[in-house]
Amino acid sequence: MNKKVFFLLILIAAAATSLNALESLANVLPALSNADKEKLVRDGELLRFHGEGISPNLLPDTPLSAAAVRELLSGEMTIGIEGLFFTPVEKLPPSYKDMDTDERTLKLYNILRSVSSLTGLEYYSASRGKMRLLFEESWVIDNPDKPSQPLPDPLLDTVPASSSIFIHQKDKSFGTNQSKITFSHNSGIFSALIVNLSPMRYMGIFKVVNPGGMQTHLIIVPVQEGLLVYGTIAAKTLNVKMFLNKAENSFTNRVIALTGWYKTRLLEEFAQ
Repeated sequence: MNKKVFFLLILIAAAATSLNALESLANVLPALSNADKEKLVRDGELLRFHGEGISPNLLPDTPLSAAAVRELLSGEMTIGIEGLFFTPVEKLPPSYKDMDTDERTLKLYNILRSVSSLTGLEYYSASRGKMRLLFEESWVIDNPDKPSQPLPDPLLDTVPASSSIFIHQKDKSFGTNQSKITFSHNSGIFSALIVNLSPMRYMGIFKVVNPGGMQTHLIIVPVQEGLLVYGTIAAKTLNVKMFLNKAENSFTNRVIALTGWYKTRLLEEFAQ
């Protein structure tokens, strides 16, 4: 056998083995109806809004999920949106399948840390029938008291079990704010928990969430069949009727935009 062909076969076998070593989609999905499972695979997403407190029931079965539940329940959230998003392996770049497991793991992790790439992120506004800007600014800061000093994205060479950073963001819905992101990793699963450190003001004026009152969770779950992403945004809101009437659309737009951002970044990184 030609040596080049032989080594190519070895690489293909190694890639197949690395994906086969992952959990199957069926093993990590939460308890869903057959209709919901079919919708997730067919449409690529499954959304659930919680208008009176949040009891997460779309969370995949991962080593990081219990911690997410604890955070959400301890925060006494009043409203929230959950989303499951699935991309089949056929729609991922070839390098995703072919890459060494450790290299792929590091890439997937560092995408979560590429905070500056959120600048300019847009979402589709159904009420306006067009794309709208979500984040005008997004960057890493030393601490919440120095939001004007942007730092480079803190990309790493190895994946730690846990790591935290502070970020500054300016968005169309909540104005300028600072947050803390805690990244976690366990058995090839990644998560990012974003908690606001400053008040969230609707339209930049009306305070609707106190510091610490909003949580955003992203959990990245590579599976044999592709990539599963869980996203939730939940908040303990103040009684501002103008905001509450629009909260479902606002939160839904954000979770779709953030999970879409991760997928777009993945396609970019693995296309290189």
